[in-house]
Amino acid sequence: MDGLGKIVEGINSVDAALDSGRVNEVIYININNKSTKLSSLILKAKNKNINIREVKNKRDWDFSNRHSVVAFCNPILTYKESHIRKFKDSNFIICDHIQDTNNLGAVVRSAAAFEFNVLALPIKRSVKLSNKIFSISSGGLEHVNILMYNSIFSLIKKLNNLDIWTIGLDMEGSIRIDEINLNNQNIAIFLGSEEKGISQEVKNKLDIISSIQMLNNTESLNVSIAGAIAMHQIFIKKQIN
Repeated sequence: MDGLGKIVEGINSVDAALDSGRVNEVIYININNKSTKLSSLILKAKNKNINIREVKNKRDWDFSNRHSVVAFCNPILTYKESHIRKFKDSNFIICDHIQDTNNLGAVVRSAAAFEFNVLALPIKRSVKLSNKIFSISSGGLEHVNILMYNSIFSLIKKLNNLDIWTIGLDMEGSIRIDEINLNNQNIAIFLGSEEKGISQEVKNKLDIISSIQMLNNTESLNVSIAGAIAMHQIFIKKQIN
């Protein structure tokens, strides 16, 4: 995890990194019709006295062709499972062996949007955080704390000790996510892998197994979409409370 987030690509991601105060240098490619967002981004960097470098043509652009701006940054902090008490007043999204980069990036973006302050990832057997995920999350990783765990079972035990409800998403869940009575309870939503979902062993340790209401003619939802719907439902409930 050393050096995580040292290179950030894309306007939204660089803008969020600037707001976080991590950026040391901004590099952009000279294009004839700079967008208003890119021009505003460069102005923001200038106002923060950030070093700015212009690349004159695409032949000299060493980064993704999808983006016209990148930033070199101080790495973001990550936390160990033993640091969990620091986040006792937070909502968690727990990713149990998600394998797809796009899915993880989308989960992070939703977590940032719906006030899920901690993203917990397994150290092994999971897609790794990368520059691409920073880009897909569109700045979301600047607003979510990253906690790396060794064992999902020890993580569940620590969450229980902090009185954080553990909720697994599963099509066969006994209660719909929109029907859970939260009060002011902090929660941890568990998302399983794309292929197998949450294992039965993990389900047995969770407080609630919850489902998302949908038509019967749909087999299942993509894990990042299911996570986004669940986080939004919880977010709305907390706003009402």
